[in-house]
Amino acid sequence: MEKSKLATMKITKTLYQNFFRVKLYDDNQQEKGRLRVTPALPLARSLVPADAPVKPAYLVVIVEDAEIDKDNLLDFEEQTSLLLLKRFSTPEIVFGFCQFFYPSPAFIFENKNTTNT
Repeated sequence: MEKSKLATMKITKTLYQNFFRVKLYDDNQQEKGRLRVTPALPLARSLVPADAPVKPAYLVVIVEDAEIDKDNLLDFEEQTSLLLLKRFSTPEIVFGFCQFFYPSPAFIFENKNTTNT
């Protein structure tokens, strides 16, 4: 598979609070992936015990569809993380990392058409 650099993304709000849809594009403006992203924000310090650990905010990334395989998975996650962390971070909150989730193989195999093609 040819490696391409993710260059841009388009973000759309959804009907759910703090839930976003993202489309990823390469240098040629070809779509390379569709994601759902939600910020995971820690509770305010006043709402947790005094000895509770301090945890960073992070982004939960559900990969709906993407041009990835075992050879480019790490590059995909690295490039996607850089784009998302830059876009979602603000002076008030900086996201520490992205946590990626992928469709379950069990979900794919439930649809008989996916195994026939």
